[in-house]
Amino acid sequence: MTSTETSWSVAGSLFEGCNCELLCPCHVSFRQRASYGFCEAIWGVHIAEGSSSGVSLDGLNAAVAAYCPGPTMADGNWRAVLYLDQSVSPEQEHALLNVFSGEAGGPWARIAPLYTNGRFEAVRKVRFLFTKESRKRTLQVLDGGDAVSLEVEAIRGADRKGVAKLVNLHNVIHGREHVMARSDYRIHDQELRFEGTGKHGLYSEFKWSGP
Repeated sequence: MTSTETSWSVAGSLFEGCNCELLCPCHVSFRQRASYGFCEAIWGVHIAEGSSSGVSLDGLNAAVAAYCPGPTMADGNWRAVLYLDQSVSPEQEHALLNVFSGEAGGPWARIAPLYTNGRFEAVRKVRFLFTKESRKRTLQVLDGGDAVSLEVEAIRGADRKGVAKLVNLHNVIHGREHVMARSDYRIHDQELRFEGTGKHGLYSEFKWSGP
């Protein structure tokens, strides 16, 4: 069985931050111009439950960081780096690589062709710290100090009790309800180097499957 024929599904928390101002225009369409004509973005992923070809992926974390030269994300040439949990087994690593590279189908198969040459510039295994609170999501790489971190905190809705949400958007990887948030993020790595405070943020509960 090839990777593209492997049945898989995962569900969990997805959150993101980028250098766009609230709200990132790309969530309406990848053909919308980014706030500043380019995009620096980080996606944090916590898999609550899932499996691929009988291999459990429960509890694993991952992150994708990318620099998109623009002026729209649809123009491609994203410089992208994938971070995987250091604790992954060879089988889990293979499954996650196939998911995020698009080789296993599913939503990332629509994202991966936008990477430069259709692949990640680097794949790193790191120690993650993931936290999930009522209105906040954080993911931090514990290796190398604060080289990679992402924190998003939801914006309160008009009633000042619930959170502000977006629905019915043309988004490939997020769940049906997007919670609007502010983000603080930082990546100081060999391939990518950027950071931002009080920028665009979102989080949702996702379900992905393939092929």
